[in-house]
Amino acid sequence: MKKALLTFSFIFLGIFSFAQYKKVYSYGDYQKNWALVKTSSGTFEFIDQNKKQIVAPIYSKIEKFGKIHPDFAVVKAITDTYGLIDKNGKEITPAIYHSIGKFDELKKDLALVESINNKFGFIDLSGKEVISAIYSLDELKSIL
Repeated sequence: MKKALLTFSFIFLGIFSFAQYKKVYSYGDYQKNWALVKTSSGTFEFIDQNKKQIVAPIYSKIEKFGKIHPDFAVVKAITDTYGLIDKNGKEITPAIYHSIGKFDELKKDLALVESINNKFGFIDLSGKEVISAIYSLDELKSIL
């Protein structure tokens, strides 16, 4: 009886823990051995093949790696702001920007960022602001 109850508990908990996922996308589509998961609340996260969480479900969208740089994926927060994660799932740029441009588009190893106040600056490959997002686009171009 104990064995049957224990087996039932494991099955129930397994179904319940998987039920938090609305959709599990294919492993390897974003990163080897990771799957993108849409939670029942509508946020996205990454899990590995053991269902261990790699990226917390705090984003309303996660783009594929390589859109702006091969090592980064753009993430969109539920506040409609953008940041970056690296290929280890670590947030390297917090989701505080209205937009993030491609690296090397205007200046080598830098990406143009636009603040929620429509001011511009640059981040480097470490995800840090090297020119604060406090300038108009014309002002920023004159600095370059």
